[in-house]
This record gives sequence, structure tokens and C-alpha cells, in this order.
Amino acid sequence: MNKGTDIAKKQAASDKAQRSGRERRLLSETVRIEEELVPEFFRPVLYVISAVVVVFLLWAGTTHLSEVAIAPGRIIPAGKIKTVQHLDGGVVDSINVEERQRVKAGEVLLQIDGSQAEADMLQMRARLVALRLKAERLQAFMNQTEPDFSAYAESYPGLVADQRAIFLNQTATRDSTLEILKRQVEQRERRIDQLKDALATAKEHQKLTGELVAMREDLGNRKLVDRTTVLETRRAQVTAIGEVARLTEEIDLVLQELAETETRLLDTANQLKRDAASELGNVRAEIAEVQETLQRLDARVERLDVVAPIHGNVLELKVQTIGQVIQPGEILMQIVPDDVPLEAEVRIQPRDIGYVKPGLDVNLRVSAYDFSRYGFAHGALKRVSASSVVAEDGQSYFLGWVTLDKPYVGEDPEKNPLRVGMAVDGEIITGKKTLLGYLAKPVVNGMSRAFRER
Repeated sequence: MNKGTDIAKKQAASDKAQRSGRERRLLSETVRIEEELVPEFFRPVLYVISAVVVVFLLWAGTTHLSEVAIAPGRIIPAGKIKTVQHLDGGVVDSINVEERQRVKAGEVLLQIDGSQAEADMLQMRARLVALRLKAERLQAFMNQTEPDFSAYAESYPGLVADQRAIFLNQTATRDSTLEILKRQVEQRERRIDQLKDALATAKEHQKLTGELVAMREDLGNRKLVDRTTVLETRRAQVTAIGEVARLTEEIDLVLQELAETETRLLDTANQLKRDAASELGNVRAEIAEVQETLQRLDARVERLDVVAPIHGNVLELKVQTIGQVIQPGEILMQIVPDDVPLEAEVRIQPRDIGYVKPGLDVNLRVSAYDFSRYGFAHGALKRVSASSVVAEDGQSYFLGWVTLDKPYVGEDPEKNPLRVGMAVDGEIITGKKTLLGYLAKPVVNGMSRAFRER
């Protein structure tokens, strides 16, 4: 049994040796064929290519490139800007400034057509003069003096003539009314005088009649006159007494009428003064209202010239054409103060917002200046909006604000200054990655998706 096993082992070893010899012959034959196919001068080229590939892989694996989020935007003022509005609105008469023009405080930016405002003011001034003339007329009527219209005789002769005519008519009416009452008083006074004279005569007649009665009664008692004569004398005495009583009563009645007429005269004069005083009070109140209205109109006329409130540069000029209608309170333009610092406002895509945070460095490519000559403007991301903003085209984005390292591009502060409104393309540096990582990323992502697909 052992002898058979040894023979088998020897046979297997012999077969293995024969196969190894054949393989060595085949390998040497392959090398010989390759050496015959590859010319001698190609070998250095292959070595160089291999070395370049190795060096490139080493360089790509150690060279780091910045990962950036592209965010377009513009230069804006970092502080508050002054908004120019117009309180009243109106029609634009002239435009004296252009976009980004520098203006000084008090400089006229544009003018509003003032024809209507000036017409309203002239009309209100004429009304004020008319009221003042009326007040002067009423005051003169109350004081029973001549009104003084000399202050407006030349500038408003028509109004002066009207008030003078009214004054004369008013005075004539008052004098006529009071004159009638005065005549009534005089008539009653004369009547009283007449009645008093008659009363004195009647009393004298009564006295004489009484004496006559006493004499005739004495004669009658002595039978010197008849009874009829005595009775007639007594009747005359009674008549005289009645006349005295009648005249006394009539005097009292006329005195009462006189008192009533005098009271009516005084009341009429006082009532005319009260009416004039009441009307004068209303006129003075109206004068105060008109003066207040005039102050508003004066201010409105002054506002026809829209002036710059501060030194600065015009931004976002919304008034473009002569004759343009602006609404009350409408924003006309903005003025950026000279001393306000600048910053960049950029629009960050929602896909990049997860990699962006305040404090990241930002490179700004300013479109107004040649990038190849002056390079970037540098800054840092100051803050990011809490929520996205939807643009007019429906695209959403986040706002970011970049603090600038310097207010100019390049090395010379006198050249290439940054100005409000300039367009920029921001590159927010979100991290770093090797070049090999950039090159391998599409392959890795593709293989990752491929191996996960069903």
C-alpha cells in the first residue's frame, strides 16, 4: 500500500515540474513578443507619463480649493438713507437731478406745478382782505366813526368800494330808524309840555270856579241870586275839576308813552351795536380760519420746490418725465448720505443656505471694474435673513449682508470707489476641498447612485 502511494506522489511531482516548465516558456515568450512590439524609444515616454500621473495625483490630493456659494447682489448703504417724499402730490414741472447725482442740502431736486396752489392762495388772500375790510366797517359802525380803508385802497379798490357802500347804507338805515324814534320822543315831549300848560290853566280855572261858587252860594243864602245861578256855578266847578283830572291822566299816559319810546330808542341803538358786535366776532373767527388756511397754502407753495434734506447721492429716482402725476406721500427718490458706510446685499440660493452662516469670508466681483486688473472686493458675511424672499419672477432666495473691508477695489483708495447701486457677484467661501476630491466627486456620486439603483 505504501509503495503505491509513493509512486503516485512521484508521478504528481513529475507532472507539476512539467507544467512549471511549460508556464515559464510561455511567460518568456510573452515578454519576448512585448519587447518586439514596443520600440525602444517608447519606454522613456511611458515612464514620463507614469511619473506625471503620479505627481498629478499627489498634487491633486494635497492642493485645497475653496468651496463657494455664488450670490449676486448690489452695493447698498449700511446706515439709514433719507427718503424724499411729497406731502401734497401734483404734476411734475421740472426735474433737476439724475440717478446717482451728488446733491447738496437745500438744492432743488424737482419742482411741482404750482398754478393751482398759487391761484388758491391768491383767492384766499383776497378773501382775507375782504374780511378785514368788513371787520373795519363793523368796528366803525359800532363806534360811529368813519372806517379807515386806506391800507387796501390801491391793491383792492373794488373790495374797498363795496365795503364803503355797505357802510353808508348801513349807517343810513341806522340813522333813519333812530331818527324816527327820536321824533316820536320829541313829539311826546311837546305833547307833555302842552298838556302841562293846559293843566295849569285848568287848575287856575278850577280855583276861580271854586271862589265863584263860594261867592254865589253866599249871595244865594242872602237871596240876592236865584238858585239856578248857584247850580250853574257849581256845575262849572265840577267841569273844571274834571278837566284837571283828565289832563293829569293824559299827562301820565303820554309820560308812559315817552318812556316806552325812549326805551325803544335805546334798545334799538344797543341792538344795532350788538348785531354789529356779533357779526364782528364771526368775522374775526373767520379771519383766523382764513389765516390758518393761508399758512397751509404758503407752506404748500414753498413745498413746490422739492429740496434735498441732506448732502448725498440720489438713488432710485422714480420721477422720470415732465408732467408725471405724483400722489400725496409718494416716494420720489432716496438720498444716500456722504458719510454713510457701504455694504453689499447679496441673494443666496436656497440650495446653499445650509452651508452659509455669518462670519464667512466673501469675495465680491464688481461688474463696474475690470476683475482681471483690480481683483475682488473683500468682506465678511454679517448676517442672513431669517426667511426667504420671493422675487417678482417667483424665484425665492435668502438675503445676506456683507461688511466690506474697504470702500474701493484695488490698491489705490482714490481709484475705483464703490458706489451705491453697483452690481456685484459674491462668492461666499463655505469651506475647502482638495482638487482630487472635486474630480472624484462626480465619479463617487455616480457610483453611489448606480450601486443603490434596483
